[in-house]
Amino acid sequence: MDYQRADTAWMRGNFGISVHWTSHTVMQNGTKLPYEDAVNLFNPEEFAETLDSAGARHCIFTLTHAEEYLAMPHPLLDKLLPGRTTKRDLIGELISAFEKRGIRFIAYYNHSCNGQGDPAWKKACGYADGIHGNLDRFAENICGIVEYIAKRYGTGIAGWWFDSSYSVDPRGPHNSISCDMTGWQFPWRALCNAAKAGSRNCAVTFNAGVGSRFLYDDCQDYYAGESVELDEPFSPDALPGMTDHRWICADSPDWVFNAKAQAAGFAPLRFSSAQFREYREMHCAEERMVTFNFQIDQSGKLNPCIRKL
Repeated sequence: MDYQRADTAWMRGNFGISVHWTSHTVMQNGTKLPYEDAVNLFNPEEFAETLDSAGARHCIFTLTHAEEYLAMPHPLLDKLLPGRTTKRDLIGELISAFEKRGIRFIAYYNHSCNGQGDPAWKKACGYADGIHGNLDRFAENICGIVEYIAKRYGTGIAGWWFDSSYSVDPRGPHNSISCDMTGWQFPWRALCNAAKAGSRNCAVTFNAGVGSRFLYDDCQDYYAGESVELDEPFSPDALPGMTDHRWICADSPDWVFNAKAQAAGFAPLRFSSAQFREYREMHCAEERMVTFNFQIDQSGKLNPCIRKL
């Protein structure tokens, strides 16, 4: 399938919210729930309403991160590693709740092999095959998982944000590869086609790390934009026609409200409300997409400091 760049005009000057709601997320208070119980507790309408009240016109929602769990039915993941999906289609319900309010859904996907947190998944998906120098099975499984999601939700997914690219391709400025990839190249074009299987106009990006506009392949529609500081320097220069993006943690720089974060409670804003407003207005005026990440607990409750934006 030939690559066709998506129309990203809607992204330019667009403001949104992201959350890292994952298998590591815990309750604000009390005992962590089993993953499927947390999925069943989540209220998509309340969550979408909070985003809408904050003025968000897109949401980057984490499908999976650190451990390969999906809040939806998924036959391929069930086949590879049973017990990692849910009966409830929370992702589909979120997309519907967003559509009612004019909020676009951007799917965050991490292959979950970056680090040592999910050895069962590394073995099941084929990443562990890297000790033998061949990761074709890994790539086929990742593309298969993404393609099923893309086809299931079609135009409901406006974009994809793929993380941990630097743990499957050593060419970028960051490298966290933990297996032997000598002589093997990750098939970026195949992953892009899988992500666009439900909508050719779906926007795709591969994250090369904080402050980087490095492109692993030219089949990329916008820049990932991961930032730590408000004045984060980016390189190289943006290419003509590529939509730029800035994505920064508004509260905790740790992204996920996990057991460590629970002890301290929801974090305050990292910068003043005025600084965030200035940051948003400046980048939106320069036609970048801007996304603020906020902590969220297992029940779907967002950090109340979102009201201070």
